[in-house]
Amino acid sequence: MATKEISDQELLITYQKIMNLFPQLFKDAISVGLADTEKFISVIPHQEIPMQLGIGDPVPTGGAVHDALVSKKPVIREVGKEVYGVAFQSFAFPIINNEHLIGILVIGKSLKRKHQVLEKAHSLAAALEQTTVAINEIANGAQSLDQTNQELSKSAEMTVRKMEDIKKVVTFIRSVSQRINMLGINAAIAAAHTTSTQSAGFGVIAQEIRKLSTNTANSISEIDSVLSEMNQQVSDFSTNLKSSVNTLGDQSAATEEVLASMEELNEVAKLMEDLANSL
Repeated sequence: MATKEISDQELLITYQKIMNLFPQLFKDAISVGLADTEKFISVIPHQEIPMQLGIGDPVPTGGAVHDALVSKKPVIREVGKEVYGVAFQSFAFPIINNEHLIGILVIGKSLKRKHQVLEKAHSLAAALEQTTVAINEIANGAQSLDQTNQELSKSAEMTVRKMEDIKKVVTFIRSVSQRINMLGINAAIAAAHTTSTQSAGFGVIAQEIRKLSTNTANSISEIDSVLSEMNQQVSDFSTNLKSSVNTLGDQSAATEEVLASMEELNEVAKLMEDLANSL
């Protein structure tokens, strides 16, 4: 059974019926025009699209419509805001019947929504980039501070060990002082058992020895008290420092997680830009 050929007029009428459905198929504002090879025979305008077409208007001698007629291939172009004050996308589809060009279908689609999404995507991407840089700086600062605190913690531990060594020296000096004191006591006992002339000499020696021992003991007690207080302060400092190091470690780990999330958001922002460009 032979296929019935459709006339040029019938095909154009079919396109005219179909084009009435186009405004319902697009989320963006569109205007539609149908022309034969000379003039427009049907137009569906939209106030947001500056395609000033009217029924009976001649086919333009330039632009996407002209190029599509000459090449007999679809032509899609974006018209910038600087041309008509509104950015839109122009589609020109040549209509072929029996291998002959009989007309053209023209669609103008508003790019308002696309540009709004692009603007938001650009703003989001810029904000995320700035936030990522700031968080990265915080992370680097926290890492540096953590390293400094660890070094301070090691220094505090070393100080505690050195103070323990000093306490050992103080203990040794206390022992020597006690021995000196015993020498003084022995000298006093010896003075009591000698003649008066010898006793006076031993007495002076015994007195000076015991005085030295007493002064040494008092100094050692003061030093020991100061060392104990310093040891407690260093110990408290070391404990607080370790707690700070642990807290910084947790914060550093949390910051790394935030950075990872920010990187994912940056990828989402780039995806939004790509999607907006494809609208």
